[in-house]
Amino acid sequence: MDSSFQTHIRLLKVGILLILFIFSLPGKGQDTTNVFMKTWHSIDSLVTGSVNSESKIIPAPMFNPTMGTGIAVLPVYVYRLKGTDESTHPSTSQGILFFNFSGSFMAGAKQTLYFNRNKYWLDVYAGYASMSFDHYMNDTRVKEEVKFKGFVSNISFAFKVGQHMFIGPIMSNNFVLEDLAGRLLAIGQNEDYMWFHVPGLKYTFDSRDNIFYPESGWFNSISYESLIHRKGNPYNFDKVLISASTYIPLSDKKDMILASHVFAQFGMGALPLHEMASPGAAPILRGYITGNYLNSSMVSLQSELRWMFTDFWGAVGFIGYGWLYDEPRDIGHNLSLPSIGVGARYRLFPAFKINLGLDIAFGRDDNVNIYFKLSESF
Repeated sequence: MDSSFQTHIRLLKVGILLILFIFSLPGKGQDTTNVFMKTWHSIDSLVTGSVNSESKIIPAPMFNPTMGTGIAVLPVYVYRLKGTDESTHPSTSQGILFFNFSGSFMAGAKQTLYFNRNKYWLDVYAGYASMSFDHYMNDTRVKEEVKFKGFVSNISFAFKVGQHMFIGPIMSNNFVLEDLAGRLLAIGQNEDYMWFHVPGLKYTFDSRDNIFYPESGWFNSISYESLIHRKGNPYNFDKVLISASTYIPLSDKKDMILASHVFAQFGMGALPLHEMASPGAAPILRGYITGNYLNSSMVSLQSELRWMFTDFWGAVGFIGYGWLYDEPRDIGHNLSLPSIGVGARYRLFPAFKINLGLDIAFGRDDNVNIYFKLSESF
């Protein structure tokens, strides 16, 4: 057993002990004056007097062979807005602070608000990242370093147009610098920060019985996005994204759920790195590191068996497959992406059925990766 693997195991043990220590702290679930809440001055006025509020600050050890070993700190606050009833979904305020021992770091915040019995919702994210990781050039085992840094933001708003049906605008504004010498697209190497303004429209069908741990229903969406072209920017693209999830209870107690997910991105034109499809993100396909494999388009399928065998503890097993390729007309020339894995769950927020998850997943080319996350993968 090599020394780097032993180091990872020791850090994992330390991380688990830290998490168990957080779980053991009394009264944190109802303390709205803790250090985390004091950092959310702009949100505080919205949640004063909110009901069923819970908060946690979670230290998460992160390991993967691409970005190295690091630590992520995830402050989370879950609540219902003042004046809303039990039929309104809980809103969430989340933060993330990630750094690794090779110098990469990321900091950001995400706010999701539900209003008036879910007739409207607002989702906002903003953050800064400075990352360095490996990319397999032209889908081979030849690696090249990718450098990415800059500010990213996204905002989406949806309003109800029918039973379970929502529609609304989306907008991302990113100011980033990307450095990848052997580009998949023959555009050349970026040497300056660039603005990317990408508006779009999104339709959603949501019949889930719970947004954090669905036990029945569907969650489907389709969106169209297009870059506002700026003078001097070599990129110009359109994207269509399709996502569909279904949840089927396998027992009367609903302690065992079969969840399935389909994801597709169809990219047309010249896409920058941060707009490309890549396996690795949990809703798409586990078993990979985001950025190892990149291209304009992707289709993936996965199913997961979820079993909560006690009130607080559970387990999952999942399998999936994906295809990564350039534009839709090139689907016949794809890179196949198998995925399989298992995971454990701990019910961190019982009132809202929110689980803390630890997954290990296996992909192609001997990829083995660990994912530590809040809530389910899809």
